[in-house]
Amino acid sequence: GGVINEKYFEYDGFVITHGTDTMAYTASALSFVLGDLGKPVTITGAQIPGGRIESDARRNFVNAVRVATHSKAGVMLIFDGDIILGSRAHKLSESKLDAFGPINWVLLGEIRIDVRFSDEAKERHDRAFQFRPGFESNISVITLFPGFPSQSLEAAVIMNPKGIVLRSYGSGNISYKYLDALKLAKTRNIPIVVTTQCLEGATLMHLYDVGKQALDLGVIQSYDMSTESAITKLMWALKRAESHEELVELFYTNFTG
Repeated sequence: GGVINEKYFEYDGFVITHGTDTMAYTASALSFVLGDLGKPVTITGAQIPGGRIESDARRNFVNAVRVATHSKAGVMLIFDGDIILGSRAHKLSESKLDAFGPINWVLLGEIRIDVRFSDEAKERHDRAFQFRPGFESNISVITLFPGFPSQSLEAAVIMNPKGIVLRSYGSGNISYKYLDALKLAKTRNIPIVVTTQCLEGATLMHLYDVGKQALDLGVIQSYDMSTESAITKLMWALKRAESHEELVELFYTNFTG
């Protein structure tokens, strides 16, 4: 992000090569750091190392360069012919060449013989670029499972992280037994973001009584965001918010789609 900020007015587009394991996290993080981006920033990698003859590295890199020369703007993950909005990207497979896909979003485009963009792809613009760096890394990410002890969630709160992401079931469902931990987090001013473990759909915590109680305790729900986006956005917002109310406002503001 810092390099793009320094060189923003020197180039018409940017291409980033990245390891695939954490590439979706970087794509989401850059989406918040590079505010009101008026140029394309493409990010890509390879499933097969570039030194091998069968590698997908060359094709992905060439495609990323092709997209970076077009009239679109924003952070985009380019992989196996797909153009994916950075803040919606998720790694779906550890070995398939079409390893990435969008979460709760359409493809921004496809690369065939030509490059074809969907109507969701944003156009370049000349508005003022906003560089917004900084992330709070002291957070916890907890995945619930049947039988997960409430004491473990309370222990995570007692460790006093700056924030917690709680990966819940279905539409944001949790057990009543976790409400005491949520109350403890509220007294310690530790924000908790609830996501779903489902790849499709959204958190709709108001549908059930326990979800309503959790919301009353100040829980923030991620709605249809990917896990990567929810984590990086919480880390990013924690560096900026001076109150819980400001944090909630930042988290619920759509900066990138």
